[in-house]
Amino acid sequence: MTDAPIDLAGRRILFVGGRDRNAAYLRQRVEDCNGSFLYHDGGLQESMSRLGNLLKRADAVLFPVECISHSALHKVKQLCRRWDIPYVPLRHSGGDAVSLALHSLARAN
Repeated sequence: MTDAPIDLAGRRILFVGGRDRNAAYLRQRVEDCNGSFLYHDGGLQESMSRLGNLLKRADAVLFPVECISHSALHKVKQLCRRWDIPYVPLRHSGGDAVSLALHSLARAN
C-alpha cells in the first residue's frame, strides 16, 4: 500500500454490507479522501429496494464478501454491470482493504 494521499474527487462511494458499527469509520475514511459516503447494510435491516436507489446515485461500490447477504451481493453485481458502475469486492472489511480499494478507485479517475 502507498502512503500517497487519496483524492476521490468528490465521487460518491457506496459501501454495501459489513457491520453497522464500522459505518462511521468508513464514512470518515471516504470523506477524508474527498469523497461522499453512502451506506446500505446489505438487507439486514434496510429494504433491498433502497439498495437500487442508492446504486443509482453511486459512482463506485465497495462490499466485503465475508459480510454481505447473497441476495445483496447478486443485486449489487447485476445492477453495477447494467449501469456500468465500478465495484470492488473486498476480502475483508478492515482498514487496509478499504484503503487499497480507495486507492484503486482514485487512480481510475
